[in-house]
Formats: sequence, structure tokens, C-alpha cells
Amino acid sequence: MEKTRLAVMCDFDGTITRKDVGHKIYTQFGDERWEEVNKSWRRGEMSSKDCLIGEYSFVDASEQEVRDYVSTMEIDTGFVDLVATCRDNDIPIAVASDGFDFYIHALFEKYGLSDIEVFCNEMKFNGRKVELSFPFYDQGCGVCGNCKRLHVQKFKDDSRKVVYIGDGLSDRFGARGSDVVFAKGELMEYLMKNNAEFIKFTNLSEVNSWMMGVLAGDIDFPERSALESVPGNQEEDPCQAVVCSTKDNSEQEQKKKDDLKKRKMKKRVEKMDDGRYIVYYDFGF
Repeated sequence: MEKTRLAVMCDFDGTITRKDVGHKIYTQFGDERWEEVNKSWRRGEMSSKDCLIGEYSFVDASEQEVRDYVSTMEIDTGFVDLVATCRDNDIPIAVASDGFDFYIHALFEKYGLSDIEVFCNEMKFNGRKVELSFPFYDQGCGVCGNCKRLHVQKFKDDSRKVVYIGDGLSDRFGARGSDVVFAKGELMEYLMKNNAEFIKFTNLSEVNSWMMGVLAGDIDFPERSALESVPGNQEEDPCQAVVCSTKDNSEQEQKKKDDLKKRKMKKRVEKMDDGRYIVYYDFGF
């Protein structure tokens, strides 16, 4: 039997890192207003792009302050071993993140992993504020700032299977397009709710052990897609029509995509009598 060709796609925040670095930044240098923005995203009222713009809009810090703070963060050292296993066996491995290049590259540099391929959003500093950009947003369906399923599809072909590793809600569509999924945290809860198969993990050393077992022939690679759900799946996949060119991109699907992209964060400034002003952020169409 022909050996299964593999590729690995891994989330960053909370999966490679021990803590969600992006979350730690806007909570450390912002204020509690990020919570209402996040709740709105969880209710499905905005894309993750607009959620991130809202959460980071409250940040008040210099680039150096944030860089110094990020330097204190740690990764799951099992990732270093997983990268080594993949490279020793010519298995492509990359990161797909709805986080930002600023801190991802800083931490990879800290651990000597600067050559890892990363698909993510971009962050720049303008004084004590951050400016965010989303280079992959327009290629997706409008739900996520960075369409992880889009990057999974780039790795897949008729003979290559993709192993996806993640921990959060932003991983759900990337996971749904993969062949085997390692999950923990909110991703695990989502997959359980939607009757989808996955392998539970707590650290990346477990994933590396599984990978070595597959390569040695001690563990059989699942023949069935990890996300081939049983009846009762509770959520449609909005990126299906976008990333799969063979699917029918009907007028109804296109309307869904366009409607999602219309959801924007609106900034409103109210001046006070003493010369100060209050900035409000409203969300919706």
C-alpha cells in the first residue's frame, strides 16, 4: 500500500503558545471594553476581523512595551519536536493564525523557529496605537479575519492528508476541512457539539508521539475524514463555497458572503463641554 503523504497545519495562540498571546496583549494594555466586543463576536454579530479591530482599538502602548511583554511568553516545547519530526520526514508544517505577525515572528525568533511558514494577519504600531491589516480576509467568506480553511486547502491534494491542531473557535473551519484533527479547549467543545471526530490532546508532545507512531507504522492513519459528522451537525460551513471551486457558488451563497463582509465596526466621537471627548464603538451593518 502506498504510504500516506501528510501535511500539518497548526494554530498559534493557545496551541503553540502556552497562553493566548493576542488576548494577553489587548487585556494587558487595553481596558475592559474589549469584553463587549468579544461577546458580540461570539453571538455571531460580527466577523473575527471586526472583533479584533475592536479589541485592539483600546490598546495604549508603545511597540517596545509590547515587544518586551511578548518576550516573556513561552511556547509548548513539544512544537519544537513536532517541527523536527516533520522536517526529518519531508512533511510540510505551517501555522494558520487569526492572530498577528508582530508577536508570532517575535516568539518564533526567540525559539529559533523563524523559518516556519506562517499565514496570519498583520500588525504595525503608530505611536501608542496599533494598525491591523488582514491580507487573507477577501479570499475567505467574511466570517474570519484569516480563513484557515483556505490554507488547509492549499496543502491538500488527492494523496496528501492534512493534520490540523487547534484549541479555539477560530479553528473550527480549518478543522472542518482537514482529515485528522487534534483539539482541546473551545475547539474540542465545538467538535463535540457538532458530532465531529477528533483526537483530544493537552500538549504538542502527544501530537508528536502520534505522528511518530504513524510514520513507524504502529498507528493506522484514519481512512475516514476526521470531520465526517454523523447526522445532527448543528452549523453550516460558510467557507465551503469559497475555498472549494468545484462547489456551486449560488446567488444565495454569494449574498451570505457579501452580507457578512458588510458587518463593520463604526467609530463615534462625542465631545464634552470641558474639551474632552468620548469614543464609542458601534457594531452592525
